[in-house]
Amino acid sequence: MISLPIVSSCSVASCGFNHDGCRAGAINVSGDHAHCSTFVASDDKGGHADHAGVGACMRTDCSYNEDMACTAEAIEVGASFDTADCLTFEARA
Repeated sequence: MISLPIVSSCSVASCGFNHDGCRAGAINVSGDHAHCSTFVASDDKGGHADHAGVGACMRTDCSYNEDMACTAEAIEVGASFDTADCLTFEARA
């Protein structure tokens, strides 16, 4: 099994996968603002994973991105430019 970086915290209460932490099996990060593209606005809560992993990252300009995979040990998700962004994003120097 591939070891994915975990979503260590998510402060987006309006996401259907966020109940006592992110419960999606894996999230993807993409877009102009390192958006969590797995975010779904819902009062209904779903997902059964103990910890979400970072499945793919399309932000190739991030210093943690290697071949569209996240190399950070863990990421944080929260409001930044959008409702749900990867707050761990760090632009390459």
